[in-house]
Amino acid sequence: MIFTRTALGPVLGLLILAAILFAWPIVSVAETSLPSARDLLVDARTVGRTGVPLIVMVSLQGCAHCEVVRSSHLLPLLRDGNAGLSPLIRQVEINGKDAMRDFHGRATTHAEFASRYKIKIAPVVMFFDAKGKLITEPLVGAMIPDFYGAYFDASLAEARSKLHPADGG
Repeated sequence: MIFTRTALGPVLGLLILAAILFAWPIVSVAETSLPSARDLLVDARTVGRTGVPLIVMVSLQGCAHCEVVRSSHLLPLLRDGNAGLSPLIRQVEINGKDAMRDFHGRATTHAEFASRYKIKIAPVVMFFDAKGKLITEPLVGAMIPDFYGAYFDASLAEARSKLHPADGG
């Protein structure tokens, strides 16, 4: 087959479009991912040293509500940084087989961790102190989207105040 200049244009255009569409999901996933939970004992020690809460989000791959919570509430905290005062944030996949260490240093998996906390739906956002103790009520599900931000902010403020009771917040 001989390609003329006019026939090559549409073929090249389709190849470029295919490359963009192929790469797009990869970029989207990279922009909306949180650090995966690997070693909660080390993370808890960081909480003790820095005084910032540990937030663990239990999510489900492909969950639209999880993506909203991640992109609207958790990722902005990671991006802002607040001069080192932003919370430590980790993600656990509810059915995940990834290996991790729990708050006691024991080997477990993401799925086993979620099961210990009796988590059956996603998303669930939990706030922990330096001893691996829950310091607020977990935020379960996406709740009412218009109010989720207020619930999240209240839980974060409560977690911070429990880590710094003398400061009042």
